Amino acid sequence: MRRNDKLLSIVVSWRDRAELNGAIDRLVETARVVGGDVTIVNFGGSHEFLREQLGGWASQVSVLEVGQQQYFNKSCAQNIGAAHTSGTLLFFCDCDIVLEPASVEHLAEQLMTRPGTFGTLAGVRESQPNSRGGKHIVCFGYELVIKTAHHRQLRIVDNEEDANDGTRQAPGLLMVRRSDFLTINGYNSRLHGWGWEDQDMISRLTLGAGLERILHGHAVHLSHDDAARIGNYPIANRWESRDRMFRQALANYDNADFQGTYNLDVQQISARQLDLDAWPPNVS
Repeated sequence: MRRNDKLLSIVVSWRDRAELNGAIDRLVETARVVGGDVTIVNFGGSHEFLREQLGGWASQVSVLEVGQQQYFNKSCAQNIGAAHTSGTLLFFCDCDIVLEPASVEHLAEQLMTRPGTFGTLAGVRESQPNSRGGKHIVCFGYELVIKTAHHRQLRIVDNEEDANDGTRQAPGLLMVRRSDFLTINGYNSRLHGWGWEDQDMISRLTLGAGLERILHGHAVHLSHDDAARIGNYPIANRWESRDRMFRQALANYDNADFQGTYNLDVQQISARQLDLDAWPPNVS
């Protein structure tokens, strides 16, 4: 059940990731500054470990637990989180991002005053430059352009971390009106893996809903290795995972299918609210 209406609901999907401990204070501060709340979706992870990660901030966030999941499914977790919040705006943020509250506040103001838009942060900087271990290739990126028969056009510029300055784009740090999120039926959890679920949302909001993307603000990404990045996904190679997801998404677009799986996920996946401020946690 949704809580009292807020301007902004921040949704963070999580599964046994230690980086949350370094990001939770800014998540809570951002919600306070903007006038919102924070919901952590524990998708198959340990609630004991999550309690450790939250520390003294546990009483200031809402925690949803989705148990008995063999693999982490970020898109499904995002949809479940959205269903249990009430913000006019939804902001989906990874658990390893140290936010700048003023940037998120400005992006929210832009969306509220400019109908027909959604937003992402413009970029992130790694806490440890060259965290991916680049050698001779210091940066890898691409530009994607897709046009539809209805004359809608998508342009995505994306790159792996630049080894020289630690910067990259931030397609997964997404802010969208709840009404627009529901128009495209949320995230597509059938794209199960790492590497394209974020760009898929940008693609469908642009090509399907006809919205314009606003890019503003930066944050810090708490650097980690590939084991943390893809350890809970069904495909161990992130390049293979990204390629398969992209091909599947492109086939959807070619069939003019820009719908996600929000309604299906909410119907099929049960989540329980945990009170991690109490210990052991109470189930409500």
